[in-house]
Amino acid sequence: MLFQWNIELDSLFEMPGKLPSLPALRAFEAAARTGSVARAAEELFVTPGAVSHQIKSLEAQLGYSLFVRQGRGLALTPEGCRLAHTVNRLLVAVGNELDAIKRERERPKLTVTALPSLAARWLTPRLGRFIEQNSEVELWVQSSKQLQSLATDGIDLAIRMGLGGWPGVYSEHFFDDYFMVVASPHLPGGLPRTPAELRGRSLLRGEEEPWQPYFELAGLDLPEPSQGLVFSDSGMLVQAAIEGQGIALARRSLVQDDLCAGRLLRLFELSLPYERSYWLVTPTPPPHRPVLQTFIDWLKAEMRASLESA
Repeated sequence: MLFQWNIELDSLFEMPGKLPSLPALRAFEAAARTGSVARAAEELFVTPGAVSHQIKSLEAQLGYSLFVRQGRGLALTPEGCRLAHTVNRLLVAVGNELDAIKRERERPKLTVTALPSLAARWLTPRLGRFIEQNSEVELWVQSSKQLQSLATDGIDLAIRMGLGGWPGVYSEHFFDDYFMVVASPHLPGGLPRTPAELRGRSLLRGEEEPWQPYFELAGLDLPEPSQGLVFSDSGMLVQAAIEGQGIALARRSLVQDDLCAGRLLRLFELSLPYERSYWLVTPTPPPHRPVLQTFIDWLKAEMRASLESA
């Protein structure tokens, strides 16, 4: 936009690279638009003498008059009319651009990271509600299995899974999880009625979802499955179960919405506690940012609602 301004004003003034000062152009534009030096001075918060001085300085630089007296007001000369139109349009454009930059800089921004499985199956489906309530917030959501550096990576909040107590950060307990056995209501071969009927069935496996501890809890003498599908991501494991590709041992947080929607069924009441918890992690000391606290409070409220519906 500034490049275009240079070209247009250079062509008008026929003095490339020697544009008038911004105060002179503003004084001229205000006087041209209001038709009065006094009203222009009031708008610009300067004296009428200052406006007259800027206009005279501009006319001297250009070498022609921009105004003629008309009664108690001012009338534009043909040259002044041309210039007024261009300067008004460009000043409005510059003002709009400055306002946009200011809004972008003042817009609350958050960067949040979470494990891919939790981000996809629990967090993302709920984010629309947060934005509806906080439309001014720009929320960046990242997913990663890596233990990222909050300070280096510019992260405001991380939802981590573990035992807490990470060095150099502040950790607040978010929620505990547990495993349950789930399957599609349309599972080929029908649904098992007891854990013992898992024997010989297609059991989906994940890197973080071993079956052996569940078998032991159920009093079953069954080995860890060694055939079938194995997933590195828990979200993929859940999706495979939804598609009827087998029976999954999945974390409650990842299947809660699917259970409520009927895409999955919980097969048995028996559940296996998960030894690790989810934590809300922020830099140390926790930054005093209202938008961050608003998001944390919203997360807690959403999790409470999720647990109550379990």
